[in-house]
Amino acid sequence: MASTHVTDFTKELGDLVEERAAMIQNYVDEGRAASRDELAKYVWSTGKKIYKLISPTKTSPKRKAAWENAKGMLKEIIDFDLFHPETFHSPCVKHVLEPKILEVLKNYHYFVLTGMVRTRHFPPKLLGETDELLCVDKPVNFTCGYGGNANSALPRVFGAKTPTQLLNSSKETVQIHEYLALKFDYETALGTRDFWAEVLQKDLKIQPCTCGKCAMCACMQAGCCNRLDKETSGVMVAAKTKKGFPEIRKQFQSEHSLEEGGTEKYYFALVRGHVQIPAKLADPTQDWKHGPADSREHGRRGRIEIAMRFDQGQWRAVAYNDGNPNPEPKGKGKEFKQNGHGKGSADGEEGREPGEIQGKRLHAVTFYNPVAWFTNKEQEQFTLLHLQIVTGRTHQIRFHVSAIGYPIVGDCTYGAPQSDRDWAKRVFLHSYETRFREPFTNRWFEATSPLPQDLGQLLCDLQLERTKDGCPLFLSRRQHTGLKLIFKQYEASTKLLLSRDAPANASKILEAEAHEFQDKNNRQASQAGHQTWGSSSGYRQETDHWKTSWSSRWSHSTPWNDKWSQPKEEEAESDDDAWGKWKAPKEPPKEQTQVQEPEAKRPRLAEQSGQPPAASAAHDKVRLAWKRKESTRQAGVFYYINMVTNETQVEPPEPWVRQQSRRDPSVFFYWNPVSNETSVEKPHM
Repeated sequence: MASTHVTDFTKELGDLVEERAAMIQNYVDEGRAASRDELAKYVWSTGKKIYKLISPTKTSPKRKAAWENAKGMLKEIIDFDLFHPETFHSPCVKHVLEPKILEVLKNYHYFVLTGMVRTRHFPPKLLGETDELLCVDKPVNFTCGYGGNANSALPRVFGAKTPTQLLNSSKETVQIHEYLALKFDYETALGTRDFWAEVLQKDLKIQPCTCGKCAMCACMQAGCCNRLDKETSGVMVAAKTKKGFPEIRKQFQSEHSLEEGGTEKYYFALVRGHVQIPAKLADPTQDWKHGPADSREHGRRGRIEIAMRFDQGQWRAVAYNDGNPNPEPKGKGKEFKQNGHGKGSADGEEGREPGEIQGKRLHAVTFYNPVAWFTNKEQEQFTLLHLQIVTGRTHQIRFHVSAIGYPIVGDCTYGAPQSDRDWAKRVFLHSYETRFREPFTNRWFEATSPLPQDLGQLLCDLQLERTKDGCPLFLSRRQHTGLKLIFKQYEASTKLLLSRDAPANASKILEAEAHEFQDKNNRQASQAGHQTWGSSSGYRQETDHWKTSWSSRWSHSTPWNDKWSQPKEEEAESDDDAWGKWKAPKEPPKEQTQVQEPEAKRPRLAEQSGQPPAASAAHDKVRLAWKRKESTRQAGVFYYINMVTNETQVEPPEPWVRQQSRRDPSVFFYWNPVSNETSVEKPHM
């Protein structure tokens, strides 16, 4: 199934309206008032920017409809009978104050994102997408109730018919995978909608598969590849294709995580206490370690390596072995749940990672870096931590920081006082950045979710004492003057999904995966003909019956058990300067028994023998004029352009050759037979 992008100009429009609303929000928050002339020019310029971005004069019916929608949503502040995008005319702006302008822009922003008027639950923002994946910014009270353990119940859904109906539901929470399945039409979203129809038709009661890493599971959870707790906001990644889902899921699985160079997940958490990086290692047991660690990118950080187990009865993580023969749960988890803020095992709102069996030892590693220290009016101390988790266990960060004595603000389950909920309406934990590799292309990306407004405001309500020396500036959704040493407001033009360089050990990662791929094939070959379903006959019959009907519904697409074909090479998008000049890539040279001598060397040999040079200087100039460039339309897509002839092509020019790995047929690399260089990514010229 061909992959398509879900966005057009509406994403840029949403970013623009959000940026304009943020500007007036700062006036309202600070109690300032602009003059009538300033306010009129601001409103008119907002309408002008929206008009130019939509460009309704183009032939696209969608753009014309978008401008009509804009006029309908902004009519309370702009008289469009008097409005002209090229000339400022003060009477075209209605006599309204800053709060009303802010309200209108927020409602219009919501309309741009959803196509409907404001709903009860605010929709997730789209951070960016590629052909294989989608990154969204999960809001608070969106849950990840999919996946889990063998024989677990089906993923919970509200049963809405449209995303707007779902966002207007009376429930306090919304399932993120249900929203994505209703909102978008990529392959795994469509598959999830088909799965719901199959559940109703066959009256299924249990999940047909619980491995959490196959194409079948992808089409039960709209391709969602990671989980965040209900009160945790931030980056979530969804695979758009059935082929890509297992590859991305494998990166997020704890046993595949690497401390440097693999999938990297970064968070912000505000914890109670004055946190400092320890000077030496504390290790009362082999399962409980806390000490300093040095990193090439991050410098000295704290490192928590405390094995854990998940207590499903309490729905919380506990230490597997901390040396205490009679461990007592820390904090006021029971009181927290009785007051309606916690989560019991019967709620079923949130899923867990497959394999987190009751009582099983779970290896877990968390790094942390204190970036700022705060106090409140009662002189209680707080520390803002920038954390990285290597593994991805349920409640890992919440448990780890509590285990070393610094519970997260608002997290009464793990030791924060109940009084926190009077001023912190949720657990202060935000998934700020996730770095990962796109499947099949070996392109590396990073998705960033700027700090939400509610968490930024909570920090502003505290007294900032000091920040870490050399602290970098992070992104926030809103401007917070009191946090200018830590956060800066991101601009609408800022891309939140960016391509990045491959880590230093990328070749080692790919080689390890190639070995794993080969071992898996060997195991499958040795197990051919054996029964592969579970021991429960009822479960086996249910899933086999479901698989049969499912396959028939998907006969037009890739069958579940077919071997995945090699991905087609992507056609790189050239930039505007080279548009229309693209030429088909040259055929790669055939294999040769002997490596030819470099062309650049032949003219010199010819001159020494008294013969005319084989290649002219002009030819050399053309051959050496190739440059690698990144597409301006799609981040991470590279192509080659000849700066002399303006010729463009997808693959690197000679002598570079694209080769297939012998160990893993799905892995490709580039080889220069002249210099014997190899490169995982498209090489620089």
